[in-house]
Amino acid sequence: MKKLIIIISTFFSLNLTAQKWINDSNCDSQSYEILNEAINHLANLEHLTAFGMAKAAKMSDSGCECAKLVLAAISTTNADLGSRKDKLDLVNIQLLSPEEKAWYELLLETTRGEESTWDNTYSSAIKKFPKSPIINWVGVGGGNWDGYMDFSKKFPKNASAAYNMIAYGYAYGEYGDSPDFEAAHDAISKSRALHDGPNALDSKAEIAAMEGDFQKAFNSQFKARDYAYFASPYDFNLRKYWRTVNKENLSNYLKQAQKDLQKAITDGNLEEYKKYVSDDIDLVTGDSNLGDFYVYTDDDVTRDRNFTWDSFDLNDIEVHFIPDMTMAILTFYAKGSYTFIETKENVKYSTRASSVWVVADDGSWKSVHSNWAPSEGGIGIPKQ
Repeated sequence: MKKLIIIISTFFSLNLTAQKWINDSNCDSQSYEILNEAINHLANLEHLTAFGMAKAAKMSDSGCECAKLVLAAISTTNADLGSRKDKLDLVNIQLLSPEEKAWYELLLETTRGEESTWDNTYSSAIKKFPKSPIINWVGVGGGNWDGYMDFSKKFPKNASAAYNMIAYGYAYGEYGDSPDFEAAHDAISKSRALHDGPNALDSKAEIAAMEGDFQKAFNSQFKARDYAYFASPYDFNLRKYWRTVNKENLSNYLKQAQKDLQKAITDGNLEEYKKYVSDDIDLVTGDSNLGDFYVYTDDDVTRDRNFTWDSFDLNDIEVHFIPDMTMAILTFYAKGSYTFIETKENVKYSTRASSVWVVADDGSWKSVHSNWAPSEGGIGIPKQ
């Protein structure tokens, strides 16, 4: 393990010496390099990598107490469930440099809720350490577009995260009267030139999606996920972009799936029916006889009816996806006829309906809701 830490440290010493977030640290030279890279990942919202780097810095030098500040910073401030306060309590502040202690005190303020004196604490910290990248960065705050721009000019070597946020500023039109996507992508390029991490690729993808170029978004998001694909935080958007690129094919699939599901129900084909519903999510339905809503079960598929279907056809199916492409609402009409078993009476059937389909954990689409009602002047199914 010691050899591994030395290899990691040597790599960062060769490649990342320009990005120093803490000017004055009590960490030794090797752990100092790793610590600064941990903070770089922290600033760029790559918290899992920051966690690993902070652990490595502490393993390289047990006295590198500032690494614990990174571990605290990536934890939540939730008073009931969060662990930031607990992690800060474990910090030996005697081993912190004055600059590191200033960051520690600012992190501590984030755990105090209504009792926080952040403004006063920050004012004191920035006066003492006006040239500290980390102290300046934590003072920028979310959505401070001018603050990101000022930071990039004041600390150009530490500006990867700032450029990433500047890119969003241009994409949102915060730096002008309208979105400037060319400037946004230029800012992303500057971010990536300073820091080779997945978050900038995720941002590049999101901005491409804002432009409506979902193929470009998918390509960038795939690269972000490829950094470490298992349980990747970039997987959700990757799937969203893929579904958006393939929206027409998905629409056609769901139209056919709705028809096949309904045929399985009318035929009483349980095996076919189960392909389109989830074992974990109920299918809640409201029949066209306008009875109460209920959970449709396997027994409902195979139960005896007092009528038989002569014909049943769905038409004019339209598919409406929600923005994240994990749910679709289908609207359609149905026509057909059925015959009562005892009386042989034939009834013309005419309804309008809607259904809700969701993406299951395995990526398949499942029906979770349907609602049927007679069309104007039409007749639905009889009450059983």
